[in-house]
Amino acid sequence: MPRSEAERARQKTVRFLDELPHQPILSSKSKGWNGIVTEYRHHSPDEIASPPMAQHLITLNCGKSYQLVQKLDGQIYEGQVMKGDIILTPANRPSEWIWDSEVDVLHLCVEPALVTKVAVEAIEVDAVRVEVLNRFAVADLQIQHIGQLLLSELQNDKFANRLYAESLVNALAVHVLREYSNIEKAVRQYSGGLSKPKLQQAIAHIQAHFDQDLSLDEIAAQVNLSAYHFARLFKQSTGLAPHQFQTHYRVERAKELLQAGEMAISEIATAVGFYDQSHLSRHFKRIVGVSPKAMQQDSKNVLWISKDVQDRTA
Repeated sequence: MPRSEAERARQKTVRFLDELPHQPILSSKSKGWNGIVTEYRHHSPDEIASPPMAQHLITLNCGKSYQLVQKLDGQIYEGQVMKGDIILTPANRPSEWIWDSEVDVLHLCVEPALVTKVAVEAIEVDAVRVEVLNRFAVADLQIQHIGQLLLSELQNDKFANRLYAESLVNALAVHVLREYSNIEKAVRQYSGGLSKPKLQQAIAHIQAHFDQDLSLDEIAAQVNLSAYHFARLFKQSTGLAPHQFQTHYRVERAKELLQAGEMAISEIATAVGFYDQSHLSRHFKRIVGVSPKAMQQDSKNVLWISKDVQDRTA
């Protein structure tokens, strides 16, 4: 008789990524992203027997196709995994994996607590009813897209944006619930944006901590909303996603400091929350249209002309 989710959850579980041989090429472990650990790995031909996993595992094939055998819940799944295909393995289930060639994959390990949290807040269902279903070697363009964006955040290690990554993770959780769970109710959608007081409160929090690596959950908690709905309502209200708003505000603060002419560009970059001068320059030129160096020089010329005029009229 199949075991219930509650029975599975009582089994001893492991962190799947900790069970794998060798080190990942890229990992999000040091970034503190809420609800997920993402790793890009290269695996040689091998076979692995895993105890029940503590997280839902989505494996995205980023390289050549390969032959895979997976044993899960007494069933054997076997076939060719094409580039872009995913394998979704629910938490709390022992599994075995056998593959015959070298593979390059992105592992997305999603916390069950995040999935149930999104289910309760976005779909309004009882958390105990939520069950994620397994899928073997299926094409999913949405997960492929989200996975590639998260991979880009890992590759741009110095410039990764936590707010942006966590927005992607929440979108991933919603997609899993819609497409690969036993939940049939539609995701509730809000419209009209945030109320004026909530918008002001959220903006004030971002502005007060603009130089910090803010969490999406942290900002959403300020206005008593789930991260998923907050991100969408905030964009409806401002035209910008939370991570974009934070970047624009950082650039505005940098502009003020450049015009003051009292700090070096490298000092300004770190003072407003950018990783370094090149990080500031990339966003500054995109948003303002000129480089920080050009604005700083223009500001010096204006100050020089102003002083010269004052001297002539004294």
